[in-house]
This record gives sequence, C-alpha cells and structure tokens, in this order.
Amino acid sequence: MLPEPFTPAFLTQLETLRLRTRKEFLGSHPGSYSSPRRGTSLEFADYRRYSPGDDLRYLDWGIYARSDRLYIKLFREEVDLFAYVFIDASASMLFPSRAEKFLPASHVALALAYVVLANHDHVKLHLLQDPPPSAASPFYRGRRRMTECVEFAASAKPAGQLDLAPALGEHLKRLRRPGKAILISDFLMPAPSYQQGLNVLRGFNLDIVAIQVLSRQEVDPAFPNGNLALVDSESQAEFQYRWDTGARQSYRTRLAHHNSEIRSFCHQSGIHYSLYVTDRDLKDFVFATLPAIGLFK
Repeated sequence: MLPEPFTPAFLTQLETLRLRTRKEFLGSHPGSYSSPRRGTSLEFADYRRYSPGDDLRYLDWGIYARSDRLYIKLFREEVDLFAYVFIDASASMLFPSRAEKFLPASHVALALAYVVLANHDHVKLHLLQDPPPSAASPFYRGRRRMTECVEFAASAKPAGQLDLAPALGEHLKRLRRPGKAILISDFLMPAPSYQQGLNVLRGFNLDIVAIQVLSRQEVDPAFPNGNLALVDSESQAEFQYRWDTGARQSYRTRLAHHNSEIRSFCHQSGIHYSLYVTDRDLKDFVFATLPAIGLFK
C-alpha cells in the first residue's frame, strides 16, 4: 500500500521524468546515461583513424570524400544509473512531529526513488543516524520494488544526534559504484558539519543533490510571546529564551542567512540545492522546483 500522495496519476507523472547527471559513470547494464567508455549508442563522441578490422559500418564517408582518409565514428556507451538516497533520520527530523517533517522528507525521497525505478535504474536508500551503523536498503530496480522502498522508509525511527560526515562515511565505505547521491536533511547544523559531509560525497565522485527539508513551524515559529523553555531535540539540552517580535525577526534573519550559506556552498561546489518547506504540495515541489534547478532532463 503506497502512501497518500502516491496516487496512480502521480506515479504516471513521475514516469515522465529522468534524473540528469553531470558526470559519466561506468554502469553494469545498457541504459540511458553516458559512460566514459566507447560504445554503439546514438550519441556521437569522437573520431579516430581507421584500423584494419574496424567495423566498416562506422566509417565516415564524408570525411573520406574530403580528405581521402578513413576515419571511424565513435559513440558513447549508454549505461544504467546507480542512485543513492540518504535520508537524515536524526531526532531533529521529528520537529514538530513525524507527520510534519520526517514523513514529507521521506515522500520526497520516495518520489525521486520512483523516478529511478521507472527508468529501470538502481536505487538504494540510506538512513543517516548516530551511532553507526545506520540502516541501508538493498539496491532496488524496477517499478515493482516501490512497495519495498516505502516499507524501508516507513521502518525508520528518527532519533539521536547526527554527525553528518562520519555517518555518510560509514555508508560510503561499502559503495562500489559511483552515481547520483541525493541527500535529504534539515541541515540544521553548523556550517563545518554540513560542508564536511557534502565534501565526503564529493570525494567519492558522486553527482550530488542536496534537498533541505524544514517544517513550517521551523520557518515561521508560532510561539506565544513571553518566556520559553526550549529543548534541543537531539541533545535534550534546555535553554531559557525570551520570545517577542524582535526575537522572531532575529530568528528569521539568522535562518535565512544559514540557508543562504548552504545554497552558496552548494553552488560553488557544483551541487544541486533546493529547499522544501513541508506544508507545500509535494507534486508542486517535484514538478516545478526540482526541474528548475536542473535535476531532471
């Protein structure tokens, strides 16, 4: 049974999408993504001088007519894609509730997973938690595996703190094939923490997408004015805070600056970045925002 957003109509729309990659990968089966190997797809790559034994079907007779020299056309081999979807499953993903933050984050992950499955490529889901080891699914391939993706995401029990780089490192130690990495997190952590984590992904030659997920309560807190006792959802540390119009404006300014720094770092690092506020319609985010950042072909 698929969750509510994944109606037959929504799945049909998702099947029209295909992830864009900005790197070339060595896949394991024929597919629709460019490989650095030469092959026989329809995508022209280069020429080289003819050698005895080469397939005469790929001779360029136009060049021969102009230069009296024999050249062979080379084409890029097209291979399948391996996609890795990393979902932050720390305690902060439960604020203000599982339904308002972690569940929408998992729906973004599942929508992108289905795009991969519908194109008959490979997708693997990872839950990022401390302490390691964190949970990871097997590789899934084909539309019929969507139910297993849903069951894996539903099994998550967000808890604890997250040190992003070591958590990613634990998963990447078992990575055997480069591909597309999609990191879904609130990124509510110090800049060195998310920068180190994203750099770990970059070090594995992965084409990276960072999707920041925040609840409406985090973007625009609805606290009443007055003295508040705030509890850190991950460390359980308690803070006394005076909440008023000035504090609200200061919070918004600091959050906007934090998000701007994430966006800037991603842009400078060649990483696709987008922000998803969870009261927004999932379909609108997938079909309007994600294509706009170049995620799909």
